[in-house]
Amino acid sequence: MLVHEDSQQSQGSTMTLMEERQEIIYFAYGSNLSTRQMLKRCPSSTPIGLGHLPGWKWIINERGYANIVRDAQSGPKAPASSGVFGLLYLLPPLDEDSLDRHEGVPWAYQKFKLDMSWIKDDQKKDVVGQDVTALVYIDQERVAESAPKEEYVERMHIGIEDAVENWGLDEQYAEFMRRKLVKKTENSL
Repeated sequence: MLVHEDSQQSQGSTMTLMEERQEIIYFAYGSNLSTRQMLKRCPSSTPIGLGHLPGWKWIINERGYANIVRDAQSGPKAPASSGVFGLLYLLPPLDEDSLDRHEGVPWAYQKFKLDMSWIKDDQKKDVVGQDVTALVYIDQERVAESAPKEEYVERMHIGIEDAVENWGLDEQYAEFMRRKLVKKTENSL
C-alpha cells in the first residue's frame, strides 16, 4: 500500500490515497509449469506463454525442489539455448499472496523481479524482442545440486509435459529437466 504524505482530513477521518496494484508477470520454472497445479494454487492466474531467463541455470537443490542459480558459464558467447525456460503467468495480487504461501516465502524461497525474454505466446507463436520483468522465486540459501523429493518428481513430470505439449517448451530442454529428476545412486557414479 502506498501512503501519500498529503493525506487530507475528511469529516474527522484521514483519507489516504492508495496505489492500485495490477497484475504482474510470474515466471514458473518448477512444478508450476503445470497449469492445472497453478489453477488450484492461484485460480485467477492466466498463463500467457514461455519465457527465457539467460545467465541462470536450473537445478534441483538440497531441499529436493527446483531452483535457479546464476550460471558461471554464461556470457556473451553462451548459446541461445542456455539459461532457464519457464511458463509466464499473469498474476493478480490475491493470487500472489497465495503463491507466496505455497512457495514458503521467505524461508524456502525469496522473491525477485528479473528481466527476461517472452519467447512464445499462448498460441505457441514466437514472440520476437519482447522483454519483460517477471516475479521469480529463488532459494538463495540452498544452491547445491541434489536429488529430488519423491513427491516432487511426479508433479515435475506433469508440468514438463504440459509445457511441452501446450506451450511449446523445447523437447531438448525438457529432456535436460527430466534427467535432473532421476535420483542418482552411489553405484551409478
